[in-house]
Amino acid sequence: MERSPPMMGAALTWAHSFEEDEGDIQVYRPRDTFPFPPSRKGRETLVFDPSGRASSGMPGPDDRMMAPQAAAPFDILEAGADLLKIRKR
Repeated sequence: MERSPPMMGAALTWAHSFEEDEGDIQVYRPRDTFPFPPSRKGRETLVFDPSGRASSGMPGPDDRMMAPQAAAPFDILEAGADLLKIRKR
C-alpha cells in the first residue's frame, strides 16, 4: 500500500531509527527533533522535496553527510508527524 509522503511545509529530514525496525519494515523519525540514542552505526536519512521525491543520505567515514542520492524505491506504510514506516521494494 503506497501513501503520500509526509509533507510539513519545508523539507523535513527523516533519520533511520533502526532500533525500532520490525522485520523488513524500517522506522524513521524526524532527525532534528527526535532524541535518538547514541549509535556507532550511521543513520541513513530520507528527505522529501515539495514534489514528493525522496533522496537518501548517509554519513561518510568522517561523519559528514555524503552527497544525497535518489532513494531506492519504497512503499510508505505509515506516516505521521513524528513517525515514518517504510518497506523497501
